[in-house]
Amino acid sequence: MDSIYLNIVIKMAVAFCILLVYINLSGKGSLAPISALDQVGNVVLGAIIGGPLYNPAISVYVLIIAASIWAGLLLLVRYLSFKRNIVKNTVDGNSISLMENGKILSENFAKAKLSTRDFIMLLHQRGYPNIDTLKNVWFEYNGQMTIVKKGDTDMAITMIENSDINQSNLKELDKTEEWLMGEVAKQGYTLDDIFLAEMHENKLWIYPYSDEKKQ
Repeated sequence: MDSIYLNIVIKMAVAFCILLVYINLSGKGSLAPISALDQVGNVVLGAIIGGPLYNPAISVYVLIIAASIWAGLLLLVRYLSFKRNIVKNTVDGNSISLMENGKILSENFAKAKLSTRDFIMLLHQRGYPNIDTLKNVWFEYNGQMTIVKKGDTDMAITMIENSDINQSNLKELDKTEEWLMGEVAKQGYTLDDIFLAEMHENKLWIYPYSDEKKQ
């Protein structure tokens, strides 16, 4: 076999192994990225791996080092985002409220970098012909919109994730940490016990860690 083709085959085999390891370590979320960083990160990883395949000047070792460093950075950010809300908020940002109780929050459109025309287009694409039928609308950090129509049940608001209090949601509800910890204590839990807690219809719903040791 010609050395050029052999080099390509070896690089393809190495690239396949790197991708296989990355997908297994990052989970299925890497196949259907949720955040903008996931999407851009996957594109860059593909470029890092695809670029050297047909370039004999770039060795297999350079391919391995470059792809491994980038994949490692993505895995590190994903892990830290899972463990700490402050990291996730910094990397992905927060949901931005565009409508609240039927009122358009015009000042938040600039934060979302969303024009009124784009807002209307996104609503129409989702089958909402009239703004007047809507109660609450959020612009999510992945570019999608979460919509609650008038008459629908309000969505739950996440208060605790992985034993970490969601400060932005706490502020949105105009509540304090003391109030939240009091509600947690009433149900017989401590902050370290809680995997997820949501506020829905003026009640705190707590979902503790399983009996297995926390990851």
